Amino acid sequence: MATVVALPRLSDTMEEGVIAKWHIKPGDKVKRGQMIAEIETDKATMEFESFDAGVVLELVAPEGKTLPIGAPIAVFGQAGEDPKAALSGAAKAPAKAESKPAAKTDAAPASKHAAKPDAEPAAKTDAAPAAKPDAAPASSTDARPDAKPEPRDDGRIAASPLARRLARERGLALADIEGSGPHGRVVKTDVERAASAPRAAAAAAPASAGDTVLELSMMRKTIAKRMAQANAEIPHFYLTIVVDMDRAAAVRDELAAAEVKVSYNDLIVLACAKALRIHPEVNAYWNGQTIVRRGDVHVGIAVAVEDGLVVPVLRHTDRMSLSEIAASARTLGGKARERALEPAQMTGSTFSVSNLGMFGIEAFAAVVNPGEGAILAVGGIADEAVVRAPAAGGAPTLAVGKRMRVTLSCDHRVMDGATGAKFLATVRGLLEQPLRMLA
Repeated sequence: MATVVALPRLSDTMEEGVIAKWHIKPGDKVKRGQMIAEIETDKATMEFESFDAGVVLELVAPEGKTLPIGAPIAVFGQAGEDPKAALSGAAKAPAKAESKPAAKTDAAPASKHAAKPDAEPAAKTDAAPAAKPDAAPASSTDARPDAKPEPRDDGRIAASPLARRLARERGLALADIEGSGPHGRVVKTDVERAASAPRAAAAAAPASAGDTVLELSMMRKTIAKRMAQANAEIPHFYLTIVVDMDRAAAVRDELAAAEVKVSYNDLIVLACAKALRIHPEVNAYWNGQTIVRRGDVHVGIAVAVEDGLVVPVLRHTDRMSLSEIAASARTLGGKARERALEPAQMTGSTFSVSNLGMFGIEAFAAVVNPGEGAILAVGGIADEAVVRAPAAGGAPTLAVGKRMRVTLSCDHRVMDGATGAKFLATVRGLLEQPLRMLA
């Protein structure tokens, strides 16, 4: 019997995928576990190994086309078998899938770089939809597809009753709202997001002849959606301090002389990890109804890549030595730039560090990642004129010192200003006396 191969979920934030390259063609015999395609997700291009065996009857998805999770991409079966019946059955599957619970597709992604046949496929054509229609919590798994709501046979826009009522009350047209439910169904959170979104986009000037319209990569789509969600739903506040980096620079120079390669960012990550253990109220997030304090400290490091941003995660960062942080950061940073990170290496962060100092940025404020309570934005280190405290009986002196500005962006639902200030004070203290965290 012919089997429809569906586009699998290969990361926790993946809602769409692109067949970057097929490694099979119609007529080929495929073994279970054979790598059959490369799939571009929102963060990486990953190898896809077949969950099924058989003869390739048809490749449904062309290379380069964006498809939602669960979309048919190929049909396997016996030689000479007609794939149309299997595809027809798959096309009817979504209606049944809507009634299934969300837990199945909300499960953690496979930990291997390539999807393995031993693991349950994240999404078959008869699998459950990506999430509960009206689920509200802001979490790392809340990314939704950009699908426009699909009209039903009677011409109505697919939407939940609650979403219809909210849209009517707020004067919004369902047709103008992007649905994040199964197959583009508009749900409560979509209406709330649309209601809170700035209207500037709708009033934007039309493209002129000299403009260039760029197609969005999977990564850029995800960044756009998650950051818009974060700005709309997370009440941010910001705290900035100046850090004396003279001693940190001296320690870094001493380590370099001993051929131990450590960056300033490695020192900052270590300081944050230590401070998060001291201040667990910052190592927390808002889950929609309550505050969740994380038991572990996993620091994400923002890495700029060619067409976006990736945040590799250093797990149990507070238990790592400085050299371990440096080595892991180099390895994961390199894999991020090659878009070769495994899903487990870019999910589960409890706090993030974003450093733009190498680009000459003095100070900036970052956007809190959904699923975290705070993020530290790091500016560059510069020589500045500073006033030294006077020695006993003497007068203050003017000197040159290395100074760095860091800004903590906080979710006000999770913490207050004093909480963030105490955390920042600890980070500053560790960086200004780095031997305390290296002992």
